[in-house]
Amino acid sequence: MCQKAVAGPFAVLAEIAWADFAWTRGRPSSFRSSSRALRDFCAACGTPLGYRKPGGPIMELMTGAFDRPERVAPTYEVGVESKLAWLARLAAMPGRTTAQNAGAGAAALVSYQHPDHDT
Repeated sequence: MCQKAVAGPFAVLAEIAWADFAWTRGRPSSFRSSSRALRDFCAACGTPLGYRKPGGPIMELMTGAFDRPERVAPTYEVGVESKLAWLARLAAMPGRTTAQNAGAGAAALVSYQHPDHDT
């Protein structure tokens, strides 16, 4: 289900107890993705923000939505039965920077996403 929810090969989530959590910029919109899950997202830009079980004690937040996602490293995998075989080769694949990929248009690129742009 995570692959469909994030339109990607996996979701990277960080768990936090609801008792220790508060939204700091408004409230997200929610989508009931299954009988056991709600998926929270930003209604303004569509960014997936989290996953939770209604009434459950834990919120799982998308680490890519953090201002500093490098500080929130995963510690285990869930849903390994759906793991795509090509992920094992990912680290060995050739890579490009965003500027290399954008080519001549890189200098004119302006991001409107937080934290690049205050929302």
